Amino acid sequence: MKFLSNAHTHTTFCDGRSTIGEQIAAAQRLGFVSLGFSGHAMQGFDWAYCMSPDAQAAYYASLRGAQAALRAAGALLTLHVGLEQDALVPDDSKAQNRRVYDYLIGSTHYFPEPLDGAWVAVDGSPDLLLRCIRERFHGDAIAMAEAYYAIHGDSIRRDKPDIIGHFDLVRKYAGQLGLDTNAPAYRRAALAALEKVREGCAVLEVNTGNIARGYDTMPYPAPFLLEAWRAMGGDVTLTSDCHNAAQLDCAFTQTMAMLKDGGFDRVLRLGTGASLWEAVAL
Repeated sequence: MKFLSNAHTHTTFCDGRSTIGEQIAAAQRLGFVSLGFSGHAMQGFDWAYCMSPDAQAAYYASLRGAQAALRAAGALLTLHVGLEQDALVPDDSKAQNRRVYDYLIGSTHYFPEPLDGAWVAVDGSPDLLLRCIRERFHGDAIAMAEAYYAIHGDSIRRDKPDIIGHFDLVRKYAGQLGLDTNAPAYRRAALAALEKVREGCAVLEVNTGNIARGYDTMPYPAPFLLEAWRAMGGDVTLTSDCHNAAQLDCAFTQTMAMLKDGGFDRVLRLGTGASLWEAVAL
C-alpha cells in the first residue's frame, strides 16, 4: 500500500533545501495525488528558521500561483497551501493564518523565555538545550520534557490546528540529554499532553522527518503514544516533514505497515476534491 500524499513540506522560503517547484516535481514523479506545503509561520524571532513577513507573503503568493497553474493544466496533483505554526506565534497572526491558509500544523519547538538572548528549541542546538536543562530545570531532563509537553498540550487545545505536529519532538536528542523516554514520569507527562491535544485536534501526524535526517529509526510519535491515540479514537496522517525533495516519501512504506500492525485501519491524506481529508484504508 502506497501513501501518495504529504502535508508537512518545507521549501527555501524557510529552512527547507528545496524550492516549491522541486517539491512539486518530486511529488509528481512519485505519483502523489495531493501535496501540502507547511512553511514555518512568521513568529517574530529566530529568522533563520521561520519566514519573515515578506517571505511569508511571497510564499503564499507563489503557492496560490502554483495551485492555479496545476488546476489549469488538469494536473493529477492537488496542491494545498498550509503553514506550520509554532505555539509562540502571536495570537493576531494565528487568527490571520486561520482565515487565509488551507490548513495549519500546530507544533511546539521553543520554550517561551530566551536564555541570555538565545531562543531554546527542543530540536535546535543540543548544547543550548543541555545548558537550559542545567540552569532552568536543575539538571533534570524529565522536568524539561514535562515543560515541553505542558506547552504543546495547552497550545493545541487552545489553537485548534488541523494537524498536531511531531508530538514527541522533545525526544530528538534524548540520548545526548540523558532523557529516559521509558521513565514513568516522562510517559505520564506525554500521555497527559496527548489527552489535552485530543480536545483541540483529531489528526495526529506520524512524522518520518527524524528518520530522513538520521536521528532515529522510529517516527514521531513513539508506539506507546500511537497506541493511546488509537484508543482515544484519533486519526493519523503520514508525513515526511520534508526539507529535501529527494526524501519526500521517506520511510512511508514501512511506517504504513507499522500503523497497520499497531491496529489502525486507515490513514488520512490531504484531499483531492473539496474536502481537506480523505481516508486511505490499511
